[in-house]
Amino acid sequence: MTAELEIRSLVKSFGSQTVLRGIDLDVASGDVVVVIGPSGSGKSTLLNCINFLEPFEGGSIRVGGQSVGYKIDAATARRIRQPEKELNALRARIGMVFQHFNLFPHMTVIGNVIEAPVRVRGQQRDEAIASARALLARVGLAAKENTYPSELSGGPAAACRHCQGACDGTRGHAF
Repeated sequence: MTAELEIRSLVKSFGSQTVLRGIDLDVASGDVVVVIGPSGSGKSTLLNCINFLEPFEGGSIRVGGQSVGYKIDAATARRIRQPEKELNALRARIGMVFQHFNLFPHMTVIGNVIEAPVRVRGQQRDEAIASARALLARVGLAAKENTYPSELSGGPAAACRHCQGACDGTRGHAF
């Protein structure tokens, strides 16, 4: 069976830190694949590379037989970035759920968690902060309360959203 997704020798770095090192993966049409690992291990980065939301330094990605992100110039054998129009056509075929959705980028973790209780429900700020700190401690994010969403990897961002939901006063949530 032909792979719908082919990844070969994928390399992605942020500055001097290499987060994806030589990743190879084939996924056939209809397959279900789960990528698991500890926080900060590169799971979200891998997904962002597949959709070329993150450019990668080495290797190749193909979706439905089409290169993602780069093509090889026939004359020079050099890798060149695909035009945005081609990338957008490919992205339209690749579904993605963003982990940082519903977090305000200009607010810290604690600011995100207390926003609804304070603004919508009128809860006292000190009371909301105490509740938020207790929830953040329960999910292992107590040390991240002054961190901004852009500084969180996928797992902590998701945990922050769960705390945000738990503090907003509604009766149920779907994640």
